[in-house]
Order: sequence, then structure tokens, then C-alpha cells
Amino acid sequence: MNTFTKLSAVALCLMLCTNLSAQEQRRDTTKTSGEGSNRDLLMNAASASQPRQISLGLPISGNAYIYEDGLPVSYYNYQIYPYKSWHSGVSHESPATMSPQDMVLKYGIISYSVDSKSRLAGDKFEGRVNYTLNQFGRQAVDANLSTPIGKGWGISLGSYQNFDPGSNRMAMSYLMERTQFYKGSLSKTFADGRGKAGIIYQYSNFRNHIENFGPFIFVGDGSVKELDGFKLGRDSYRPADTYIQYLDVATGQMAEQHVDDANTDKIHNVNFVLDYDLDNGMKLAVHSKYKNGSSYRANPSISGVTTATAETGFTYEDGTPYAGMVQNRRYLHFDAFEESWMTNASLSGISSNRRHSWMVEADYWLNHAGTHTSMWMASHEVKKDPKLLYLNGQSGRAYNSYAEYYHGHEHKLFAFASDEWNVTDRLWLKAGLRLEYLNVRGRAANDVTPGNARHTGFSLAEAGVQPNKINDSHFNHAYLVSARYALLDGFGLQAEYNSATIHSQLFHYGTYSYPSQKGITSNYFRGGIFWKNRWIDLTSQITYIEQKNAQERPNFSHVLTRDANGMKAGQEENLTMFTYYDLATLGWLTDAVVTPFKGFNVHVMFTVRNPQYKNFKLTPTFSDGVTEEHDFSNNNITALSKTELEIEPSYTFDKWRIWLSARYFSKQYINKTNSLYFNGRWETFGGVDYKLNDHVSFAGSIVNILNQKGASGSITSADLVTDPTPYKNYVMAGTFIRPFTVELTTRLTF
Repeated sequence: MNTFTKLSAVALCLMLCTNLSAQEQRRDTTKTSGEGSNRDLLMNAASASQPRQISLGLPISGNAYIYEDGLPVSYYNYQIYPYKSWHSGVSHESPATMSPQDMVLKYGIISYSVDSKSRLAGDKFEGRVNYTLNQFGRQAVDANLSTPIGKGWGISLGSYQNFDPGSNRMAMSYLMERTQFYKGSLSKTFADGRGKAGIIYQYSNFRNHIENFGPFIFVGDGSVKELDGFKLGRDSYRPADTYIQYLDVATGQMAEQHVDDANTDKIHNVNFVLDYDLDNGMKLAVHSKYKNGSSYRANPSISGVTTATAETGFTYEDGTPYAGMVQNRRYLHFDAFEESWMTNASLSGISSNRRHSWMVEADYWLNHAGTHTSMWMASHEVKKDPKLLYLNGQSGRAYNSYAEYYHGHEHKLFAFASDEWNVTDRLWLKAGLRLEYLNVRGRAANDVTPGNARHTGFSLAEAGVQPNKINDSHFNHAYLVSARYALLDGFGLQAEYNSATIHSQLFHYGTYSYPSQKGITSNYFRGGIFWKNRWIDLTSQITYIEQKNAQERPNFSHVLTRDANGMKAGQEENLTMFTYYDLATLGWLTDAVVTPFKGFNVHVMFTVRNPQYKNFKLTPTFSDGVTEEHDFSNNNITALSKTELEIEPSYTFDKWRIWLSARYFSKQYINKTNSLYFNGRWETFGGVDYKLNDHVSFAGSIVNILNQKGASGSITSADLVTDPTPYKNYVMAGTFIRPFTVELTTRLTF
């Protein structure tokens, strides 16, 4: 890869840089399918409200990236997550997918992203209303009205309302998700089709309980079976308690909050957009966004399942001793905010000989953000509608032994340029360069001050705790080079190389460990053949992706050998620690759209790869003084399949459209030692659309046609073990995909 990097840098110096889409290229002979357009990020087997994530061979963290009107929906892809103030619906034009090449320049990372554009008023009145329901009681209404008001001006108003009780109805809250979006815009359409300008306001109130957890029996051969008396995906696995109690990391006092309020985001967005065609044929685009949002989040993650005896100390609320299986959970109560301003301006054009399509863009982003994150452990029964369990008379324990705090500003100034060059009718080249200055300032409670060490009862009000100042600056960079050569019309060779280096951002400072100041570098190469004609659009490529100095906060479990940290010997302790390592994945990807006859097409994508940890050594020390040494280098990355297959046929005739989508994921390892794994699984979708007339249409769809459980997750107590024998017929808890779900949508257009 070093030789290739040097050659890439030389090529970069020889070329101008732009980023105009393939539709504006001069010749068809060098075009291939926009592979981003084949990736449907909106069809998610795990959630009805979030885009899905697509792995390029590295672990997926956070949520899918989402762009709206030329800028990210959220400054960070963390805490105030993008999906909390965005949805795909009638207030947007049809969303698209940004490829890794797009994201390298726009965001400085190698990933896929959803790209969307708000629907502004046109030259006539338009109305759109969608109404969706499913058999579990979900109802969603999505509406948008737009109208001209004279002299090129127009207004657009929209609202999205979602009422979703979920498939596993929870006793603690009537709705698993309650979404309220209100959107309005004022726009100006310029004469002679020169473009549009608009200002868009949106308010979102998003309440969401992430509770797709349940217990099941891990057989030991990669398969799972249901635990007697519990229907995965249908039964509730949360106690009915409607209030949570936590030790406020800011004040050091016990606090209480209703569970609905503790999982609510309230966000204001104001966007300005300008797209204008200049007299000289160039295009000017200006986008600006102000966001002000607050977020409470207290969704507990699953920890290990243990067994309690009468002597362990677990009781019900009334003091009755409890013996049996215990589900442990880790709660993180986020009290966070984001106030950001992001602006960019771009200029693009085509050279006089029509062979160069260029683009330059400059961005300035400013973010004021912070969080107080309180933490505690809690437990409940392992059964349907479980009751909360008390340990030594307390509903929670280990308060703030892992807590987060940061408050500050982040300045980001960057620019990028790219060029697409049709050298000849058969040779096409592209290059792009992105340079970024990043400054992080603020306060946190890191290990630069010994008094900031986390322990049970930690708070910022505690004597000896001294939040430290942050003032770090870095230069990030990213670049890409790619080429296609047509050996024959519609058939040829192609290759691309993307590289991106980023440094720690403000939210990385929340933990006790001061984040690494080393750059995290990702490199992505793929190359192979393309073949395109009237009935097939195919690419088949070797892929290689690596990441240096990856950061993670893994959670490990250990059975205490003696009393320590307020816990008794024999109890399970969970330890979260900061660690750094490398990753690398070599693979082969084939992506094809076949259209054998009019109205019918099938999209097929097949991936084979070998995702591995590199330079990954770990030495966790637990409260009882036990230190373990582990080396995961060359082990397979957990939760990533070596083989993936997507098959998506679609047939349109008369007023009908019938479609199916099936995705296969081969076995995934549960723990970093690779001693335990889940067998492969399918995610299946299908539907029928019917257009009654130009104003009314209907859509019926099914999620999880095969009604697979889709169980996944980890066994925290087994993450460090090498002998799988104790985990045969082992009761664990994990996540699941949505059960068999039928959705019906009525669409009105007027």
C-alpha cells in the first residue's frame, strides 16, 4: 500500500480537482453504475425510523450518516443522532446515497451516507399526504403542502407524526417511539431557470425507547432457540418502572426523571440554501445551517446474565429474597446539547473543451456542545415483563464508576477540490484533495488530573475533582484518486483509492482517559472490471480497507475473586476501558443490476472478505486486582460477516410494481477471542405497489418475510474466554430484528 500511496500522491499533483456528477461526463463509454444508487440505506431490518448502516469491512459505530440540503443533519454522528431530526418522506425530494468517494471530500471519512434535499415550492400548488400503519398499531402521517405566492416566491409546509408502540409493547411507556416534525420554508425561484434560494425551519420533538432486547438460549453451535415463556420480538423485556433514579454527575445528588422525559430530544434547525447558475456557465451553491438541540437519553444496554442464590443479596422491592437468573444492564443517562453553525460555498463548472468537470468548496463549521453522562448498573428478572431487582436494598449500583463530562467548542475549517477528466473517449480520471484545520477547546474531567479518576460515587461536585482545560489543534487531510479505462464500449478496468486521516473531536474527551492525539487513518482501495450495456450494469472488484489507531471503549466482564468496589466475591463486574488498535479487511465485491426485459430488473451484490484485528493487545485490571492479558491480533472482527449477499428483484407492469429484497449475512463472531459465533441469517423484505390514478396510490410491504429472529449481540462474560464449553445452552440476551411486520401505506397527491 505504501507504493500505491506514493503513486497516488504523484497523480494528485498532476491533476486539477472537481466533483461534478457522472451525468455531466462527456462520453458514455467510461461510465459505470453509480454504486451508491444501488445501496438502499432506508430499508432497515432493525428500525422503521433509522437508515441502515453499510459496512465496508470495518466495524460500524454510531448511526448512519445523513446529509440534508448540502450539510450534515447533525454536527456529530453521536448523541443527538441525525435520525432524531430527519426522516425520509414527502417533505423531501427522493433521497440518494453518497458513495465513499463523496464522503471522503464532504466529511473526511470513508463511509456511505444518505443524501437528501428539502422540497421547496414550485410554480404550482402541490400537496402530498402519506398514511402508514402496521399490525402492531403503528400509525404515521406525513404531509406536505407547497404553493407559489407570486413573483417567483413560494412557501412549503410539512409535518410528520409517528405513533409507534413497537412489536414488544412495554409496560413502562405506551409508545416506543413518538415523533413530531414540523417544517416550513420560504423560497425564491430565479428567472430563466437559474436556480433557487430558500430558508427552511424545522422543529422536531423525538421520543424513542431503544428496547429491541430479549433473552434466548445460545445453543453453542451458532444457533439460538427461544427461552421458554418468552417470544423474542413480541414480549417486553423491561420492568414497568416509569421513573429512573441516578446519581447526577454534575451535582453529586440523587435525581429522578420520568422514563419518557429521559429519552426525548428537542431540536430546532434553520437552513439556508442557494443554487444559482452564473452567466459564464459555472454553478454557485451556498448552504448554511444553524442547529440548537437538547437531548436526554437513558436507554440501558444489555450486560451479562448471571445466577443469584438466596445469599447473593438480590431481592424484590418489598424485600423478598430472589434466587434465579439475573439480567444485568448498564444505564447511561445523557444530558446533552448541541448548538452548531455550519456553512459552505462551492463553485463548479465544465472546461471549454468539455473534458474537465471541476469543483471547489470551502466550509466553516462551529459547534458548541456538552454532556453530563451519569452511569449506573441495575438488574431485573430474566422473563417476560420482568420485575426490577434490588441488590443489598438498592435499585442501582456502581453509580458513575463510568461517567462522562465535556463542555466546549469545536472549530472546523476545511476546503476541498476535485476534477473529473475525460482524457480520451476511453480513459477517465478523477482526483480530489481535502485539507482541514480542527481546533477543540473546552473542559473535561480527564486523567491529566488524578482527582478525576472514576469510582463509585464520582461526581463533579466531589472534593478533589478538577475538570481540566482542553485546547488541541490538528490538521486532517483526505484525498482520492480513481480511473476507468474502456477496453471495449461498455467494458473495461477501473480502480480507486481513498485515504482519510482524522483526530479526536470534542466528544472523545468525555471519558477519564485523555484521548489519543494521534491521527486515525483509513485507507480504502478497490479495483476490477466494469461491464455495462442495455441489459447489465456490473462491477466486480478486489477491495482492501484498513484503519490505523482505531479507538474503542469495550465493555468487559469479570467474576470477582474477592469483595471489591462495593460488590461481593462471585458477582460480575463490568469494566469499560479505552483502547487503540488497527483493523484490516481484504475482500471481493461484485455488484450488478440486470434488466433482461422491459419492466423487470434484479440487483445482486455479493461480498466475500476477511475482516481482522491488527496490533490489538489488551490488559484489563479489575477491582479485585486481577489483571488479564489478551492478544486479539489476526482474530476476526466481531459482528462482521465474511460473506454477504443481496438479491433485489423488481417487476413493474401496468399500474403495478412487485418487489423483493433479501440479504444474507454469514456467521458473525460474538467475542473477540472468536470462540463463540452466531450462524448466518437472512433479512427479507417484499411489497406490492399499486397506482390507482395520478392522485392516489397504495403500497403494501412485509418486513422479515421469513420471520427470522435475527438474534445478535455479545456475551460480555465471554468476551475474553477461549473455551466455549461453559456456553453451551447458555442463557443470554441480545438484540433482534423486527419480527414479521405488514405495513400498508396510502399516498395522496394533489
